[in-house]
Amino acid sequence: MGEGRGRRDLTPRFLSTSQMAPPSANRSHQQLVVLPVLLLLLIRIPASAVAAADTSLSTLSYSHHCPNLPSALDLPGGEVSALGPDARVPVPEVSTGYFVGGDRIFGPDPSSQPRSFSLLPSSVARTTNASLLHVSATLTVSGGRRPFRDRGGRNLFEYDGRARHFRPRLPRFTGRRGSITFGLEGYYSTGSGDLCMVGTGSGRAADGSPVHFLPVVLRLGFPSPANVTRPFVTGRLENVDTISPIEPISLVAYTQEGYAYGESASCPPPPAGRLDALQVFENRNFSCAHLSSMLKSPFRLDYPSGSESTASSLGIHQSYMYYFMLGEKAVVVDGFWDQKSSRLCLKGCHVVKSGPSRADLAVGECGIGMSFWFPAVWSLQQRSFSAGLVWNASLKSGEAVAAGSSAITPNYRGNLSGLKYNYTKVDEAMKYYEKSGLNKNRKGKFPDSNSYQDLVFRFFVKRGGGSGYASPVTIGSMLFDGNSLVVQDPFSRHVTAEMKQRLLNVSYDIYYVGKWSLESFHRRHISAEGVYDTKTGSLCMIACRELNVSSDCEILVTAQFSSLDAKVAQHVKGAIKSLRKKTDPLFFETLDIASYGMYVEQVDASIWRMDIESTMTLISMTLACVFIAVQLFHVNKVPEALPAMSITMLVVLALGYMIPLVLNFDALFKNSNKQTVPLSGGGWLEVNEVMVRIITMVTFLLQLRLLQQAWSARSVDASKAESWAAEKKVLWICLPLYIIGGAITWVVHMRSNHSRRMLRQVVHLKPVEQHAFWEDLVSYCGLILDGFLLPQVILNVFSDSKVRALSPGFYIGSTLIRVLPHVYDVFRRQHFVPSLRPSYMYAGPRDDLFSLAWDIVIPCGALLLSALLFFQQWRGGAFFLCSKNRRTREYEMVSVASS
Repeated sequence: MGEGRGRRDLTPRFLSTSQMAPPSANRSHQQLVVLPVLLLLLIRIPASAVAAADTSLSTLSYSHHCPNLPSALDLPGGEVSALGPDARVPVPEVSTGYFVGGDRIFGPDPSSQPRSFSLLPSSVARTTNASLLHVSATLTVSGGRRPFRDRGGRNLFEYDGRARHFRPRLPRFTGRRGSITFGLEGYYSTGSGDLCMVGTGSGRAADGSPVHFLPVVLRLGFPSPANVTRPFVTGRLENVDTISPIEPISLVAYTQEGYAYGESASCPPPPAGRLDALQVFENRNFSCAHLSSMLKSPFRLDYPSGSESTASSLGIHQSYMYYFMLGEKAVVVDGFWDQKSSRLCLKGCHVVKSGPSRADLAVGECGIGMSFWFPAVWSLQQRSFSAGLVWNASLKSGEAVAAGSSAITPNYRGNLSGLKYNYTKVDEAMKYYEKSGLNKNRKGKFPDSNSYQDLVFRFFVKRGGGSGYASPVTIGSMLFDGNSLVVQDPFSRHVTAEMKQRLLNVSYDIYYVGKWSLESFHRRHISAEGVYDTKTGSLCMIACRELNVSSDCEILVTAQFSSLDAKVAQHVKGAIKSLRKKTDPLFFETLDIASYGMYVEQVDASIWRMDIESTMTLISMTLACVFIAVQLFHVNKVPEALPAMSITMLVVLALGYMIPLVLNFDALFKNSNKQTVPLSGGGWLEVNEVMVRIITMVTFLLQLRLLQQAWSARSVDASKAESWAAEKKVLWICLPLYIIGGAITWVVHMRSNHSRRMLRQVVHLKPVEQHAFWEDLVSYCGLILDGFLLPQVILNVFSDSKVRALSPGFYIGSTLIRVLPHVYDVFRRQHFVPSLRPSYMYAGPRDDLFSLAWDIVIPCGALLLSALLFFQQWRGGAFFLCSKNRRTREYEMVSVASS
């Protein structure tokens, strides 16, 4: 686009930012560009090209369906090109439009999911009739989507591989939207703007059923010329199938060709205090697409005193405006961009319904004036990235309605180097900082401007309920948007000097969902600014909250960050306090806040830990498989070992491998919607998860093979009666122990959940996910597995056998597999920060019982059983029972052998 000297006119065409209307003689210096404005009913949805059935005018009777536009012969070489002189030829094209109807194909018409269409010409040719163009085009209509609802045929839960637990399966949208593509051919009148085409289409309905060779006729009317009072393309798509007809479809869109500008829009100066505007197009060409992207964030409407008459005359009462859309209303505007003052000046009209269908639109009352700019100076109460005014241009007096957008457009890469922040409450915040003792020295290193991402935190309110999110807007002279630096070179001399200071000027945006003393439970925005102490991790700010017609700026926000190396889950604690008297209507009780999370380095360490733990789980299960294979080789070499093995022990081990497979069965068959996320160190959690399940399955099968061999050998053993009798004694001892342990687990579970409920009632914490009993039961099963050698030791005592029933590689290796997670848990507690919902891939609470006490008791008990088994297989099963009965039995056995 060429560059204008002073201002550039803007047309209301919908999402057509690259086309330019020809300038008039008296506006040769002005750039004509395109501005999308109607977003209430029209949504841009990219249409995918689908091959349609070939059609021609001979397929359907064009003359029968389009009598008002008689056909004409094409001129030789009359094809219209998009380049050169033909670029000025008006071509009927709609990149995005909206339609109503066709419920038989697209289902019910939900207002939340507008249906779209596009008409893209494939060829345009001149005819013997100078006012007619022969047009071939592709029409695509899309809409309708059915949400998935469980009807008992699918699982209500799905496995979360990263969190290692089941979660509810949420409703999903399945399948594609209904979409039909038509191949059409017909004629367009450049004089009247009428288009009539016929053809057939194929595609798929919203319910998934195919649609083939649907004959239709398309009639559209393009305004000629188009202007702010006649901006719409309207028409109908009718089905001409007499066997199974469908209802007509009403179409509406913005025109994309031949726009004629109205009178120039006026642009009064902004109110006092809002005169400075960023030169967003400084040293670069004007771009309507760039300007549109900067105005996409919603605008909050403020109604200052005296603006009631203006708002009433315009019919405006909404709280937000979305890109020239006022709630359920919309406006169509045109205007110009004033390069000198860096402002957008617009004049427009209301869009109203002209019929029963939502596609029946017309332009209503005009006289709306709008002005938008981008403030160059921010402060505590003025933080709008883009600001504007809306007024009644037909009235000589009356205050304007103010509009402001506080959000910087995502992925914005414009010039914000001139944006500055004016701190106005730092001195007041300093008084409370010193008065509250936040300047007292604390040990450790705390976040600073070098780690600004650590100054972002989510919090919840301890009393009264609620939660929120706090993010720095500026630190010193550096501007941030979320987690990214927007302006200022972090290596400049000025910024480097700031980074060395102990006290930093900061400003925050705080979004809070909770219940103030006099207000309902909904989202609130708090702007704050003050000081942050990098040596103590203390934050003290004066804040303003938005009210219905004003703001409350007598609020104190304090927070203390934990040190970067602290091994605690709560890393921020603070308060939001009203500085008003209790008798003041705006007073509210102090809100104590807390944040449970991790710093950036701790998050990286946690990801590294998860990657390592996933590998450790894979190695551990692989070794378990190897140790069972060692035992299988051992029983082949020592046949008498099979009947001497405890069946109870083998069943316990088999169940230990089976339970994870049952609980996580669907993890073996990953859902196609699952995504694999690479972590640091090149690990792939999803791949390791699948490999662990597969190896667990192999280990389980080997364990079943070992159990089957032991059972068979016991059944054919000559002393099978004595063996089974000893096994029954083992079962009579172990089974009551297991049942008693399960009962104790249930009692502890009930008391623990009761304590959690009482704690939430006392401090009004947000309810967390309930801890199910089966989860504690699975942990208790891990304790039983830790003592897997107990049945074998008891069996050896009753049989007093010296047979090497178990290979040292099997029982020592398996014991180490059960012991090492507890050793690792001790290491993890010392070196990693716990979180509220940690993701443990190894040594997790659902694998075993883990605590400081259990990490000592369980390894000692497991090693003790392993040592007892070693001496039993060396000196006899009852070697430690030095009783008279045992000596008598040995004497009798020797005498019988001698005789």
